[in-house]
Amino acid sequence: MNTETRSGGDDEPDEPRREPPDFAWGRTANPNSVDGELQNLAAFGTGLSRLSGRRRTAASVVVWLILLGFALALIFGVIGVIGVW
Repeated sequence: MNTETRSGGDDEPDEPRREPPDFAWGRTANPNSVDGELQNLAAFGTGLSRLSGRRRTAASVVVWLILLGFALALIFGVIGVIGVW
């Protein structure tokens, strides 16, 4: 009887190599690391500073709405845990 099983020996294919970081926007760190996230935030801030006029206003409104959403979630989460309401 011929069965095709994998023995886990040397005939196993090696795991494919992963692509290195793309280093977009002058990044020098892996975007999935803490350094990479800090560089992403810096690039975002630099991008915001380059905007002007209505685009800058729209981007600022979106950022403030996101921050407001996080603040409200935190406040209602604390209230829910404490059980005040």
